[in-house]
Amino acid sequence: MNRLRELRRQYRMTQDDIGCRIGVQKAAVCKYEKGQCQLAPDMIVTLCDLFNVSADYLLGRGEAHEAPARQWNEAQGPVQRSILVPVVGCVHAGSPILADENISEYVESTACKNEDEYFYMEVEGDCMIGEHIVEGSRVLVHLQPRVENGQIAVVRIEDEVVLRRVKWIKDQLVLYPSNPKYEPMIVAPGDVQIVGRVVEVRFFV
Repeated sequence: MNRLRELRRQYRMTQDDIGCRIGVQKAAVCKYEKGQCQLAPDMIVTLCDLFNVSADYLLGRGEAHEAPARQWNEAQGPVQRSILVPVVGCVHAGSPILADENISEYVESTACKNEDEYFYMEVEGDCMIGEHIVEGSRVLVHLQPRVENGQIAVVRIEDEVVLRRVKWIKDQLVLYPSNPKYEPMIVAPGDVQIVGRVVEVRFFV
């Protein structure tokens, strides 16, 4: 049995925390911990980098006393190396979300493993203030074409990009704001594209 659960608990991380950092769903982390899904070689490398342990130790082949000393941040968990994540400002009509003309800058982040799967988006407007997502903040978005009901997502409707909580009702997608000034939006599946799921909100000064 691998030591993933042991390491996660040692660092006071949730399965969601692990999933966010290695780019998989919570259910996949659960299967990894229970041994219901074999760890692929690249996933072993990713987890070893995350916890700064050897593959033998992660896979339960080494003794507990062989675990190397690890850096630790009480608030954030294991200290990780920073990567540059693009910040998307105003999205130009018809262009992909991460097109060069949409990227305003790059910032360092330790909250994700792969810069190709994440981006920060500058928040404009007050439609999500009930979720403490205010104008001037930035949301960290994981690129994924589907999200679960109730999650906050970046959604593209034709040439407009919006930030809303989503819910599927039969064959229609309802986009809920978090401000009573605004009404929910109802769109048909063919008229909308899920860009990604919001995993973090930050204020940059």
